Amino acid sequence: MTVHTAQHRLETPALASDEALRWADAWWPTVALIAALTFARLVLLVWLHPFTLIEDEAHYWEWSRRLGWSYYSKGPGVAWAIAASTALLGDAAWAVRIPAVIASAVGSAACAGLANDIFKDRRVAFLSALAYQCMPGVFITGIVMTIDGPYLACWALATWAGWRALTGAGRWAWVGLGLSLAAGFLFKYTAVLLPIGMLLFAVLRRGHLRITRSRGWVLAGVGCALLGVLPIALWNAGHGWATVHHLLGHMGLPGGDVTPTQGKGWHYDPVWTLEFFGLQFGAAGAVFPLVVLGFINKKKAARRGVAGWSPAGPAYLFCVAVPIIVLYLGVTLFTRVEANWAMAAFVSLAPAAGWTALDGYHRRDKPIMFVWHLCVAILIVMIAGTPVLAVLARRDPPPRLLGRIRPITTLIDSTEALADRVRAETGKEPFFVAIHYGRASQLAFYLPGHPTVYAASAHFGDGRKTQYDLWPETDLSNPDVTARLAGRPGILFDGDAKDWQRFFERVVDIGPLPGEPKKNRTVLVGYGYKGPPESRSP
Repeated sequence: MTVHTAQHRLETPALASDEALRWADAWWPTVALIAALTFARLVLLVWLHPFTLIEDEAHYWEWSRRLGWSYYSKGPGVAWAIAASTALLGDAAWAVRIPAVIASAVGSAACAGLANDIFKDRRVAFLSALAYQCMPGVFITGIVMTIDGPYLACWALATWAGWRALTGAGRWAWVGLGLSLAAGFLFKYTAVLLPIGMLLFAVLRRGHLRITRSRGWVLAGVGCALLGVLPIALWNAGHGWATVHHLLGHMGLPGGDVTPTQGKGWHYDPVWTLEFFGLQFGAAGAVFPLVVLGFINKKKAARRGVAGWSPAGPAYLFCVAVPIIVLYLGVTLFTRVEANWAMAAFVSLAPAAGWTALDGYHRRDKPIMFVWHLCVAILIVMIAGTPVLAVLARRDPPPRLLGRIRPITTLIDSTEALADRVRAETGKEPFFVAIHYGRASQLAFYLPGHPTVYAASAHFGDGRKTQYDLWPETDLSNPDVTARLAGRPGILFDGDAKDWQRFFERVVDIGPLPGEPKKNRTVLVGYGYKGPPESRSP
């Protein structure tokens, strides 16, 4: 194994010895910041918790009821985390979200540790932990339990461990890197991009590498990383590489799980690329321009000989962020991207934002101070606004006000009342079907007794499958399911009566139920279930 040794001592001097934020030059302010935000989130979720699980959260909870090595669209990390939390705390909405709170604290702490290792200044560590929380996308992932919060925490840990591994800070860093990458991959597959960024840094900054002479430690790290790949690969090999088809379908590429439109080839809309940059401002908030200012001032600092900016540290931060940005810029050539997809890049850059803020305090740089204070102001608004939204949510506001997080209590009550009416009318137990997996999952979570609910998207529109189509007990194409439901009435969410007519002897559209949070959503009642045509015996 080739070993690269530093040509000169790694330059990581402390920032100029000024009095700016001297109170933060200790670990207790960083610990207090993370503890305070964690406690505030716990209070919100445990005692207020009026927000309905969004569709993805409810769907991941459905996964946690049927633990597996992987799932149709994602790895098993999110299901395993929710299963552990609900096993300890019960099937409450706040229990589903507790892992997100923990992940937010871990992500902040990892950014602080990385910043301290690079800049040798605990003030930068404090500001980096704060910058992490100032990003709206990151703040939300500390409350909402999707794959993003745990993934970003794993990415921050892996970025920190990667820096320590490449600069000889400890041989155990290779193991920490491998375990962080493995955990991150279980949540989101783009964790594999971090080693690419590390390789880019190694090529550009060979003279700053201090890789351990013990090949065993490096191999141990690789082995640990493969632990995250193995269960997903084995599951996909046994399920026709379903996740690959799903990812291709996201971009509308051949081999994807979306039925292609006849005669329609590759199409690119420049708006998709422009939207990508706009969405980063939405997800990263004022941290985005702060990082840009830091990069500009880095060049100025180098010319002035200003202490505190390690020549290798910022290069490492940007190198591990670049693959994420490049990937999703490429994706915009095929489809729109979501605001949260590239958030890991800004997690990597949080220490650069922290350094920029402290440099602004030191030099009293007005543009930097304005942007940094804007970052903090956004965080304050988010902290203060969340309980306000909680109070509004308890008053059953109109759908436009809270959108996806509006409580669906009234809808669930209406659904129960409709089920009682159908039960009395037919003398049979109705079952529940939604076209979209998200609504199916919300019904499964909020209806009494957590009943088995079915999703029918594979039989409508573009024919895209979901995890419901892979579980034998919820696959509507499964003849055993058809036999079990045959003749029973169904309460159907969304769609047209003519489409549902293929499944039932008779279908009645009763319109939107009271409490329906989305526009143009109707509910139908099907009588005499026959199953989809392909599942019926000839």
